[in-house]
Amino acid sequence: MALNRLTVFLLKDVEQFSDALADEKDPDRVELDQESGLEGEFWWSARAPSAPPWVEFIGEVLSETPDGLRSSSASGLLIVRVAGSVFALTFGYGRSFLRPETIVRGFGLKVALNRIDSQQMRSIDTKAYEDLVVAKTTQASKSTEVRTFGIEPMRDILRAVTGEPRTQELGNRLSGADALVLNIAVEPSDLPALLEKALEAYNDDEYKKDFEWVDHLALVTDPAIIEVLDGKLVTALKVKDTSVTHLAIPDAIEWEDIHAFKIRGARNNEYDDLDLDDYLDDLKTTDDLTIELLKSRGVLISFARSSEDWDQKWTLYHCLVSEQRYNGDLFALIEGRWFSISKGLVDDVDAAVGQIGASGLSLPAAMTGEKEGEYNERVSASMGFVSLDTKLVRPAGATSGIEFCDMLAPNRTFVHVKRKSRSSTLSHLFAQGLVSINAMIGDGAFREKVRGIIGEQSKGLSHQSLTIGFQLFLEARRPFPGRTIPWRT
Repeated sequence: MALNRLTVFLLKDVEQFSDALADEKDPDRVELDQESGLEGEFWWSARAPSAPPWVEFIGEVLSETPDGLRSSSASGLLIVRVAGSVFALTFGYGRSFLRPETIVRGFGLKVALNRIDSQQMRSIDTKAYEDLVVAKTTQASKSTEVRTFGIEPMRDILRAVTGEPRTQELGNRLSGADALVLNIAVEPSDLPALLEKALEAYNDDEYKKDFEWVDHLALVTDPAIIEVLDGKLVTALKVKDTSVTHLAIPDAIEWEDIHAFKIRGARNNEYDDLDLDDYLDDLKTTDDLTIELLKSRGVLISFARSSEDWDQKWTLYHCLVSEQRYNGDLFALIEGRWFSISKGLVDDVDAAVGQIGASGLSLPAAMTGEKEGEYNERVSASMGFVSLDTKLVRPAGATSGIEFCDMLAPNRTFVHVKRKSRSSTLSHLFAQGLVSINAMIGDGAFREKVRGIIGEQSKGLSHQSLTIGFQLFLEARRPFPGRTIPWRT
């Protein structure tokens, strides 16, 4: 029997099978054979062969357009009820038929974690949620133990895994995220038994033996707490406060395949990327925002292969990333679910931040409407600093240059400046200082380039100022010892 690749979703809030269908979709329906033993329905659609959008572009330079430059697509969706639960199996682009809010998030991940051998991992997807969402896929050339992937339990959130299961009851390889992807030799009539095993694995807690660290983010299930957190989120969005909230694409996508995004309720504008500030600005008013609206407004995507078709991949609520505090605890909204951040993780971060000393350097306030570059030039001129704003130096191995600092004070203090706006700006400020100091400590060539720029920029300064601080900087040629380096950021 040949192997079949099955993509399985667990659904919720589905009484009639048609409840799972996206409103804007109108696929054809086919009843299941009564003798199949399956309780469910099947929907499908197919596009007639047509020329992809790029044919019109390239056709301008062709003497004739080849007739064979056409493509088509087919989509299928099988929904079945097994053991009181409803499952969806998607084929082709069949996932686009599903209402996103009916999908049980993390179903496939939990099944995979409960059944995969932690010594036989092939691929791990993680996301780091800070001011930005950083997604990373790490693959091994052959099956290996989980620690090979270099996961940071106190920072990384597990999004998807692929590996070999301890038994073959769900096939010889499992991949799990929201969907469970199986490679298994199975007949359609065997699906009820197979899906019952998947459901059993989902309700298991075997994962805690090897993947206990995934619970650093504990799912909030208390409706009262969720209501409070949702209320805090809506209150902030109504006044366009995005300091701790932004939009992020939940799933990994191939950017080269993306044409544009749309968000319902935003005057039908198209976006190159998802930006919360742009969306809020495009609304006629934010006064009527509610959690119900956030959960019902779709985020649509069109692909370069067919830019006229729009598929609803997610809801707006599902794309929001937010941090809110309640009763002294920190909570994060991630992919449509509120998580309680582990108290140990919060304490570790707070302790690390608490060790950062306050600078004794006093800087003047910015003027109204003053841009960052203008501020740096004014302060440098008035305080005898060297202005290094926009002076980029590329460290060894880097693909682009970095700004060593915005200003260098005579006492050899590195000054980094960012206009106060949102939490992401503060994070970028700290990141700039960290990257800069690491390059200074470990890259001799980088230091020499920086000294050259400082020498050029400090020519107009008084000899006294140069002698006190900058001359010492320019004359130093030994590597900086990482533990005793006197610079402050």
